[in-house]
Amino acid sequence: MSTKKMHYFTPIGTFNYPWLDKPSKWDASARDGKGGSKPAEPTDLNGSYSVKLTVDAGVFKTSDFKKQIDELWDLAQKTNKGKYDETKDPYWGDDEGNVCLTARRQAAFQKDGKIQTMRPKLEDCTGRDITKYVEEEGIQVASESTGRLDVTTYVPVPKKKDGVATLRMNFDLVKAQFKVLKRYEADKSMAPIDGGSPVGEELGEAIPY
Repeated sequence: MSTKKMHYFTPIGTFNYPWLDKPSKWDASARDGKGGSKPAEPTDLNGSYSVKLTVDAGVFKTSDFKKQIDELWDLAQKTNKGKYDETKDPYWGDDEGNVCLTARRQAAFQKDGKIQTMRPKLEDCTGRDITKYVEEEGIQVASESTGRLDVTTYVPVPKKKDGVATLRMNFDLVKAQFKVLKRYEADKSMAPIDGGSPVGEELGEAIPY
């Protein structure tokens, strides 16, 4: 079975939970102990870049990407028949009827005692490389940005954990090309002041908001 990675280009969709400008890593103490992602340094061996891509079901159904991935996934299941206990599909449907997939890239690896970074490339709609621009400007990519992904994958083999062999296809994030890049802006509103007295209508006209 070939383990050579092959490139695939997704249809255009919406980027959700994008960690494209900087990597993240899992923090078990985040969200009051529920666990979650937190920013990581580009040199963090435990960090990764990632994004969830959501695509209209009709667009996805007729895409070359679906045909290519379905063929590869079918081959993986047939080749590994009898060697796995469960599967994790390469894409799935959400509650709104769209199709979703996740792509990731390890932020860094160590070789010969030196750390090498693996930042995915970012491009605008014309194909211009904006990776350095996004980094230097400190742009945080926001959810609801749109675009497509260049990913690599290969015919997977089952991996066993806790006695359960799972067949899973992962997408390695090589490039994100933006149709529209939305910049994340933190909420700059002030928090309520404890012990204060709310302004009431008795002071004049009703508050228009």
